[in-house]
Amino acid sequence: MGAHDGDKVPGTVSKLPAKASTQGIIESPNKTVVILDSDDGFEQASLLLGGLGFDVVPLANFDKTQDCAVALINPDCDPGLETCASLSKLCKVLLLTNERDFAFKIGAVAKGAQGLLSSPLNAVEVFACLEETRQSDIPEARVLIVDDDELTASVYAMALEECGLRVAVISDPLQAEAAIGEFRPDLVIMDIDMPQASGLNVARAIRLDPQFTSLPILFLSSIARKEIQEEAREVGGDDFIKKPVDVGYLVKMVRMRAARAVELRQIMVRDGLTGLYNHVRFKEALNAEFNRSARAQSVFTVALIDLDRFKSINDTFGHQVGDTVIQTFATLLKSSLRNIDVIGRYGGEEFAVILLDATPAQAEATMDRIRREFERIEFIAGEEVFHTTFSCGLAGSEDERGGETLLSLADAALYEAKASGRNCIRKHQPRWPNQAEH
Repeated sequence: MGAHDGDKVPGTVSKLPAKASTQGIIESPNKTVVILDSDDGFEQASLLLGGLGFDVVPLANFDKTQDCAVALINPDCDPGLETCASLSKLCKVLLLTNERDFAFKIGAVAKGAQGLLSSPLNAVEVFACLEETRQSDIPEARVLIVDDDELTASVYAMALEECGLRVAVISDPLQAEAAIGEFRPDLVIMDIDMPQASGLNVARAIRLDPQFTSLPILFLSSIARKEIQEEAREVGGDDFIKKPVDVGYLVKMVRMRAARAVELRQIMVRDGLTGLYNHVRFKEALNAEFNRSARAQSVFTVALIDLDRFKSINDTFGHQVGDTVIQTFATLLKSSLRNIDVIGRYGGEEFAVILLDATPAQAEATMDRIRREFERIEFIAGEEVFHTTFSCGLAGSEDERGGETLLSLADAALYEAKASGRNCIRKHQPRWPNQAEH
């Protein structure tokens, strides 16, 4: 998605306001971006990133002991890429250049560069690169261990948890299906030799359910006979490891296979244009959140968002520009909300958000901050410069007890926002028992 000098790219942000005050608002993560560029380049990047909640500092003012999300470096200001090499040990480094010669790329990666950004900066390109540094919507892999030897299983679990995996352990194989349904693992470690039931038969029973036919299973056994290993593979085992297990090797195998399973799952549940949850996955997350909040006695708010007059953007500037607007808004949401919030593309130009542990009043403040930021973004299509806005409806979990009903209430509030002139936020107003019907 590169651009040449002087080109105008749809989605390029020319001017954004300084970072708005967020007092009393659900805060997004504080991130620092270090920039080495000309004065004009630094000013443009500061306007773009500062308005979206990032802390932008020039390299000369950067304290290398502080946390840094990413460094943006113009090679014209770092001819030998020595600064790039130095900063790459601290954070992700992206080069601000239109140079795409392959020999240059080889030299750049040798110095630690991890990406190239075109100049002038493109909103979608920048947001996507910065979003990768957050790891906000790449879930940690889940591993279920089924082993009747509880002591051994706990050793495996501790080793896997130390490398960032979420682990659940059960000693009764007859509980495997229930545990899989509740925990939703990305990989199962299954002992074959268990008195209650053979691990091979447990795997066969799991595979009878179509939704678990592709669930990776790694078998463990103290029996090394070839026919046992072949049988394990016949029932869909992804690997066979002989006990006693080298824990280091087990961790390596599990991390590799679990990461692959997570990637495949993400492809299935993500919208291709924005990388957000798709409609189906968002509704699943909403139902799961209802169950969690009921147990924890916590609250959350659902926001339904619709880009205003989006059809006219497609009709006037074309679908490619329309896609850029959608991508820009999606990445603005990801940059502005917290890691724990759930964001989905609900369909077309409509988006949905679950703001966890937030009342409708708190969610309104947050969404209104994002609304003000979005309306100031300048989109460029050919010689045309335009702005766009969104409308939003909110409904709180304390109002209802079902996901579908809550979505309906948020949709009704969104309709009210549209009817009120667009570019605004409206909350569902719960009807208390003593209120009369209107």
